Amino acid sequence: MGPNGEEPVCRQWAHLRHGVLRGWLVWILALPALPAMAQQPAEDAPTQSSPAAEEAPPSKDGPTTTGSLEDFLQEEVPPASVGSFGYRLRRYGITPYIHGVLASNLLQFNKLAGDAPARYGSELLDAHLYIGADILDVVVPEVFLELEPLQFFGSAFQWLNVRYAQIDFRLLREHLVMRTGIFLIPFGTYNTYSYPHFITRLPDRPGFFQELIPSPWHEVGVQFFGEWEYAPGRVLSYAFYVTNGRVQPDFNDPSNPNDDGIDEGGSLAFFGPTFVEDTNNAKSVGARVAVEVIKGLSIGASAYTGAYTVNGARQLSELGVDTSFQRGPLSVDVEAAYAHQQITDGALDKWGYAAVVAYRAHSMLEPLVAVDEVRLDGQPQNDRRTWSVGCGFFPFPDKVPTAVGRAVYGATVHRGEGGTDHRLTVEVAVGF
Repeated sequence: MGPNGEEPVCRQWAHLRHGVLRGWLVWILALPALPAMAQQPAEDAPTQSSPAAEEAPPSKDGPTTTGSLEDFLQEEVPPASVGSFGYRLRRYGITPYIHGVLASNLLQFNKLAGDAPARYGSELLDAHLYIGADILDVVVPEVFLELEPLQFFGSAFQWLNVRYAQIDFRLLREHLVMRTGIFLIPFGTYNTYSYPHFITRLPDRPGFFQELIPSPWHEVGVQFFGEWEYAPGRVLSYAFYVTNGRVQPDFNDPSNPNDDGIDEGGSLAFFGPTFVEDTNNAKSVGARVAVEVIKGLSIGASAYTGAYTVNGARQLSELGVDTSFQRGPLSVDVEAAYAHQQITDGALDKWGYAAVVAYRAHSMLEPLVAVDEVRLDGQPQNDRRTWSVGCGFFPFPDKVPTAVGRAVYGATVHRGEGGTDHRLTVEVAVGF
């Protein structure tokens, strides 16, 4: 494999099969928890407590003296009692919650450059579940699951991805919070705050958020973050973290005599998180700081560096800046990033930007215009700029503000190979 990180089709297919097997494994591991979720009664519904539960009734102030964690672990549950571990945890002041996001494209029209025929149809874009709990306003665990339908060489697949599985500990209220597990990297604003479809203003991820900030960008490690109101209505926020990093997959092609080394220089869009350090001990570090300069105007800066090859020999470093402006019905969001990616004979320098301007002309209508561009050193055939124009529609702005419809047209101009791609998306999304 060369420095461009291109993969043979046979290797892509092998990688795809491995992803399918991992997805089914996650489903299998999740099955034991389903009976407990199904048996949990509603808040106001009458229930019949088990004998063990009657011994230690719930308390609004948290665990009772007789219901310590040690007692809970040693407790014997009668065979006829309902529920399981999750059911028994309710007495310890734990408030669970389940939320989600569904995004469906009523119409997805694509016309690629050249003689390729146009394709159109409907598509389930995203199905998200957020499962968590607020434990005495001190500990907040949360899991983000995403069902991602995919089409590959005429075959349909479904992945169940764990986008994050994190535990937050409020060490000093909102001023200092420790987060550990799998979490989204706080680089820029889109990956950190605007990824779900009921928040973001574009139905499709711009190329910038695939090649430079590959959202959802998640890694395993520990993070400290917080915010401080330094003036009335103005907040300074920060985050710094240490993670296992992310890695470019290494595929050996026996048919290519030149493919005898570790793969490097590939697209950031295909990097994956290192869940377990089994090839090297290299760590990635990063930080972000943002400040609200004046009311409605926030400016942020992000940095990240870490090894990205399997052997830990090559480094990837990124710098990013972002700004968000909100004044009345007008909103402007801009992000830019630069990546320095080491390879054997030097380095690849990649950069790009994305900007979205929207105006809430009416409580139900929000016209928008957007532009994004990526320049990929070593992959000039993928250099491109996309212009988008469209409108958001909020059918129930007061009753259901998280329900939105969008119609957006985008034109992507390819600088390396020439030609223009055309894309029209009509989407509905709801957060619930």
